[in-house]
Amino acid sequence: MLLGLINYVRGWVRVEIRGAAIERFLNLCAQNDIAFWDVRRLAPDVVQATVRIQGFRQLRHFTRRMMCSVHIVKKRGVPFHTHRLLPRVALWGGALVCAGALLAATRFLWVVDVTGCDHTLQAEALRLAEEAGLRPGVGKNKVDSEEVRSYVMTHSDNFSFVAVNINGSQAQILAYGRKETPEMVPVDEPCDVVADKDGIIESIQIKAGLGMKKAGDTVVQGDILVTGTMVSALDEVRQVHAMADVTLRTWHTLEQVMPTKVQTKVPTGREKVRRFLVIGSRRIQLSFVEKEPFPCYDILMEEKQLKLTENTPLPVKLVTERYVEYTPKDYVVIQETAEKVMEQRLEELLELTLPEAQVESRQFQCQYEVPFARSALQVECREQAGVLQEVSGISRKTTEEGND
Repeated sequence: MLLGLINYVRGWVRVEIRGAAIERFLNLCAQNDIAFWDVRRLAPDVVQATVRIQGFRQLRHFTRRMMCSVHIVKKRGVPFHTHRLLPRVALWGGALVCAGALLAATRFLWVVDVTGCDHTLQAEALRLAEEAGLRPGVGKNKVDSEEVRSYVMTHSDNFSFVAVNINGSQAQILAYGRKETPEMVPVDEPCDVVADKDGIIESIQIKAGLGMKKAGDTVVQGDILVTGTMVSALDEVRQVHAMADVTLRTWHTLEQVMPTKVQTKVPTGREKVRRFLVIGSRRIQLSFVEKEPFPCYDILMEEKQLKLTENTPLPVKLVTERYVEYTPKDYVVIQETAEKVMEQRLEELLELTLPEAQVESRQFQCQYEVPFARSALQVECREQAGVLQEVSGISRKTTEEGND
């Protein structure tokens, strides 16, 4: 296949050779480095063979000596096509214009992508980058990556890291969101340890401060577990930075509602396709489909960006809209399936809402009805509790009650 492609680029001629000394003619050509291939004998004095253009031009020097005649059967290859196209000035002019347009298009940015953060931050990063001058259609020589990065970082507190990389006609913005960290009380400032959730204290290990609760006590959110205010027997008040490791036994109930009467889509097998060519902001319709092709249908859209290379996209997109017809059909989810789906969803919700909790036990309940089913997941967990809060003064009486 590769050899055939090379011969096509060089060009070849299929010839018919007639004469009484064909074998001597072919041997003479071989001695002079004229290569033939696909040689076929059609008659005792007739042979067809294929030869390159350069070799064909040398055949006339040997035909008279061997008393043979050579006739062209067909010609193939790039040189013959090029020769026929040479007089077409408009065609070559259009090709030059297209080549110039493509070369000019590579000097602009046509794609701006943001990665590394969620959709909300992506939209904010694109908006700030556009304000800084980075947007599709702008010249690459007008964009300073460092200026765009600095503008995004200085005009938003939601990013911890931003980098702008320009490769070809594509700009890649790498942005990481800033994680919210709880405000910490400096270790040299007095504070209390306060419950941040409801539960029963399973264990409490006090490292600094005075314990206000003990193992087995029930606490609610906001209760002081360990205070940093300490009162001596002589009513002398001393405030410290309270610290403690507190483990609570907690209970949570997660609920889920699911429709049991749903409508499914049964494809009919019929579909229609509409194609568009998008050049910049202009949309050119390539095929026509009526406004409502089917009574019930889904639209599947596919976009293909045309590129010169992997990193050199062009401002041209081929958009394909596929209209797929379906027939709506009512369907009732059976109880077993509904219970499995809701239990799986509740387990996922549990991992999302209580990622650090150690689950001790769980109980799943489901009430199946049509058109809705309701479920609940009751879990018993062991969790770390306690947050630091500015110290609040207490009386000696309160302290004594805590010690009792």
